[in-house]
Amino acid sequence: WEKEIDQTTEKFVGRFSILSASQLNYKPGQHAWSIAQNIHHLIRLNSSYFLIFDEIKTGKYVLPPSESIDQLAKKSLKILHPYISRDRPKKANTWSIWQPSHENFDTSILNDFVHHQSSFKIHIMELREFLEKPTYIKYPGETELVFRLEECIDYLIEHENRHWLQANEVVNHIDLQNKSRG
Repeated sequence: WEKEIDQTTEKFVGRFSILSASQLNYKPGQHAWSIAQNIHHLIRLNSSYFLIFDEIKTGKYVLPPSESIDQLAKKSLKILHPYISRDRPKKANTWSIWQPSHENFDTSILNDFVHHQSSFKIHIMELREFLEKPTYIKYPGETELVFRLEECIDYLIEHENRHWLQANEVVNHIDLQNKSRG
């Protein structure tokens, strides 16, 4: 996972670090997110899981007992899969807690993302012992979904890659605009 996170971070930094603040904040449409908003969304969403990860590590996180929790976890993944996969078969409206800010970001949003990704890797390393046995985590959104901890981490990484593709589409839009002007 750490290697995948590093690769994702490198993709974001490599592709977007050459952009100006106005390019990072450019929105190709009224309902589209800018590159910076995609990055801000990832930081917000992952951070909401970090709070739960911290509770797991300290023993304060407890899910209500359920005989069918593994079945619930499988069903939860099936429900979310169309919204997180890289091929983006379904567009999703994110929960309000994860909506990106409408503010204009400066280029430091990329540094914030790099620091965030480092924190993500630290959380994973500190969760190793909990990955050795079935550990479940509740989806922090506004619904009753449950995941196995390792599937949650897979989900978060896949979600980051989906948003890299989404942000990359914005760059392609900017490039097309520049070509049409030039």
